[in-house]
Amino acid sequence: MKMQDILFICGNTTRTKAYLQAMMKADCLPGRCLIMTEEYTKLRAEATTRIDSLKNEPYFDAEVPLLWLIQKAGVAYDFLEVKDVNSPIVSDALRSSPEPYIVYSGYGGYILKPHLFQIEKRFLHVHAGLLPQYRGSTTAYYSILQEGYIGASAIFLEERLDAGNIICEDKFPLPPSDVNIDYIYEPYVRSQVLVQALRQYKEQGKFTVRQQSKKEAETYYIIHPVLKHLAMLKVAKQGETA
Repeated sequence: MKMQDILFICGNTTRTKAYLQAMMKADCLPGRCLIMTEEYTKLRAEATTRIDSLKNEPYFDAEVPLLWLIQKAGVAYDFLEVKDVNSPIVSDALRSSPEPYIVYSGYGGYILKPHLFQIEKRFLHVHAGLLPQYRGSTTAYYSILQEGYIGASAIFLEERLDAGNIICEDKFPLPPSDVNIDYIYEPYVRSQVLVQALRQYKEQGKFTVRQQSKKEAETYYIIHPVLKHLAMLKVAKQGETA
C-alpha cells in the first residue's frame, strides 16, 4: 500500500535511485512522484530497456533507469520539465497537489527559496551529516576526519540552511575503500535514514520531531581537495586494519 500523504519530488540522480530502492525494500513507497527533468523523452526511452530485475548490489543498483524503477515500484508519476525546484512550474504543481508531505531529492546546487515555504507543505529532506554539528556542504568528509563515521539526519526544511526540526538521525561506519562515497555510500546512508523517518509516520500516523540545539551548531563549506584526500586516506587505512 502506498503512503498517500507522501509526494516524492525528485531529479534523475543517483540519490533518487537509492531512495526509491530503499523505500521499495521497506514497503514505504510514496503515493505519487513528480520527476523534475528536461529530458523526459530520454527517460521514457530508457524505461523500455529490457531488465528482469535489479542488480544484487551491496547498497543499491545505481545504473537502473529511473523511470523503469518508478514503474517497477508501481508509483504514479508526472513529469515537470525543469531542473530548478524553485521554478514556478514546480510551485504551481505543489500548490495543486493534495499531499501534505513532500520527500525532496532534487539536483545538486538548488536550495529551496522562501516562496516554497509559503506553500502549505512540509519538505522532508535527508542531510548528509548529524545536525546541528554538521550543517552545510560536503559534511560527510568533515565527519570522517573528525569522528570516523558518516551520519545523516532527516529534517523538515525551513528557510535557514539545515536548521529544521529533526525527525530522526543515524550514524554509519566508514565504507570499504573501494566504495565511492559521493556516488554510492552517501546516497545509501541518506536512504536508510529516510526509511526510518517514513516508517515512523507509517507506524505512528505522524512525524515526531525535536528542535536542533543552537549551542552545537556548526556550518561547513565545500571541503578543500587536500582535506578530502586526507579523509579518503583515513577510509583506506580503516580498510587495511579491518
